[in-house]
Amino acid sequence: MKNAIAALTLSVAVFSGNIPPVTAGDALASVATGPAAGHTYSYEIPSSLNSEERKWFQIFQEGNLLSEGWQDISAEILAKTPPEQRPAQKVALDNLGKKIGMEWCRPNAVRRVDSSMLVAWGDILRTTARKNPQQLAMAIAYIDQKVDAALD
Repeated sequence: MKNAIAALTLSVAVFSGNIPPVTAGDALASVATGPAAGHTYSYEIPSSLNSEERKWFQIFQEGNLLSEGWQDISAEILAKTPPEQRPAQKVALDNLGKKIGMEWCRPNAVRRVDSSMLVAWGDILRTTARKNPQQLAMAIAYIDQKVDAALD
């Protein structure tokens, strides 16, 4: 049910024109609305993406009304990460988010990462952060391997 609602929300956001245009290669910093209001996101939209892919990449990074984006999930995970591991895990999460987002934003007919994978991977990260934060590096590496396997 949650996946269906998230997919519907994504569709509504894109088709209603609520996603602001972004120029390729620009570093993007925007202010979220809703539950993450006041939170500033910072990430770069790859210049190789076309305008439709940029919209979906932005949705992946920032989320929408009913689903959290990679930026909020990463912040939640990093908050539970042991302090000495945060710098390395931030880099790992940023790299993983870019890799996943680059594939997820592609047209449905060709993409190899789908929304159900995103939900599963997000659950793995959140559960690990909550129950055993010392194992987050292993969870991130595991998901990175799953992404690589999907892309092969």
